Amino acid sequence: MAAGGLALIGASLLVTAPAQAQGNSPCYAKSGHLYCGNEAGVGLWRYPRYSDATKDVVDRLKSNPSYFQCYVSGQKHGGGNNIWYKTYGDVNGRTGYVAAKSVYTSKDPFPGVSHC
Repeated sequence: MAAGGLALIGASLLVTAPAQAQGNSPCYAKSGHLYCGNEAGVGLWRYPRYSDATKDVVDRLKSNPSYFQCYVSGQKHGGGNNIWYKTYGDVNGRTGYVAAKSVYTSKDPFPGVSHC
């Protein structure tokens, strides 16, 4: 029987719980840096703003959770604020910015993270 399925045993109905989905670890700050879950495959922008993706997305994050060096104020984005986190890409190691809406923080800027 697959996880999360139903089984009829005798006259009783047994409902099994689905397997625990692997969630993101809680975000935390250490030594001014952020360690937090993020949107899979998110692009790193050259500047803390959306512009021409063909020339201004400099790398991508494949890791999750990821390390973020610090934060800056930039263009307002769909997360309802203008916070962007600076980090290093996983494809070619370039430095860039990720909009806070793609980082799974509970508050932005996340407490304890240094301003760049």
